[in-house]
Amino acid sequence: MSFLIINFFHAQNSLKVQKTRLIALTPLNDKIGKVNGLAIGLGFDSEHIIKEQNVKLLQKVNGLNIDVNALGFLLWMFYDPAKGENTEFIKINGLNISAAGYLRGVSHNGMSISLYNYGHTMNGISGTLFTTYIEKGNGIFASSLGVYSKELNGMSLSVFNDAEMVRGTQIGGYNAGDDVKGLQIGLVNTSKKLKGLQIGLWNKNGKRSLPIINF
Repeated sequence: MSFLIINFFHAQNSLKVQKTRLIALTPLNDKIGKVNGLAIGLGFDSEHIIKEQNVKLLQKVNGLNIDVNALGFLLWMFYDPAKGENTEFIKINGLNISAAGYLRGVSHNGMSISLYNYGHTMNGISGTLFTTYIEKGNGIFASSLGVYSKELNGMSLSVFNDAEMVRGTQIGGYNAGDDVKGLQIGLVNTSKKLKGLQIGLWNKNGKRSLPIINF
């Protein structure tokens, strides 16, 4: 009984380390578990991860995140989102306005306006000046250069759209998907497996290749 009681109070004390803030600077330190209000700074860093008995816990921001990282363009030029694991470590709920963008491990529910988004999951509306490269997207995604997602549920609009699984619509110059259920509209549309419609100058799927319209 004594052993159980001691461990119970030890767990309670350790959980108190995870503080809640109304306003916090980013990257968040590992003593902040939640921000209910405003997070502002240089963005989020996966090095600051809360661990409870060697188990990673998600940090959360509920409200507004403003990223004023002036090195955003340089990060976009030299950062390769295909390298390294994309393990979720923080969740944003609300509005994100960024002079740079999310790197790996960030999930967002809401709206995001940024230079790029290399996060984990996006549920809502995302607009990026350059590229979007995420694990899973549910909603509407617009980028000037490209949108890549392993799983897309919704709509992507860009010059290049690429997803392993599409449940929705791709609109752009070049649209590609391994497993597509929905609509592709562009100059060139390709898919390995299609259940839907392709509209463009050249359309190719696992069954046939046709100009203008394919199914």
